[in-house]
Amino acid sequence: MIERKAHPRFMPTFVRRLVSAVLIMAVVTACGLGLRAAALNHLGLFTQAPAVEFEIRLPQSAEKNDARRDAQVELLTDQNQTLAHLDETLFATEDGRAVLRGQVPLKFRTAERMVVLSLPGQAQRAFKLRLPPNPSSSHEFGPWHMTDRVMPAGGALPLAGVPDDNYAIRYRVL
Repeated sequence: MIERKAHPRFMPTFVRRLVSAVLIMAVVTACGLGLRAAALNHLGLFTQAPAVEFEIRLPQSAEKNDARRDAQVELLTDQNQTLAHLDETLFATEDGRAVLRGQVPLKFRTAERMVVLSLPGQAQRAFKLRLPPNPSSSHEFGPWHMTDRVMPAGGALPLAGVPDDNYAIRYRVL
């Protein structure tokens, strides 16, 4: 019977080649995934959830510092409700009215979206977002829309048909 002796450098060579093959496969896989993500992003198929950036125009009588500090804005849909992130500073329009800016993510596809502004001691003001269920992004803000519904403080029934042109909203999709 003939005995075979293993080559003394067989194991180190085998391990080196195995590690090299694994590294090459990892690099090829990472490049392929990067190319796929770039292609899907370029085609608009691999996007993040859209968000709405909004501006709410306040009446001239609003206290600028109090409005920013005490305001709460939320997005109500038929599927969820989400608090908006408000900017730290208030902006002003040409006529000197304060503008509250912020943004809120659109987590669900629905056409039933309302932005609700809550200020302490005042009625809540609701603005209907006139957007399709899956909106595309826009670079410009849309026109100003007046309040759609006013809900008095204390949980009373909404005041239907009461015009309120002291508050307005405009928005764009990011």
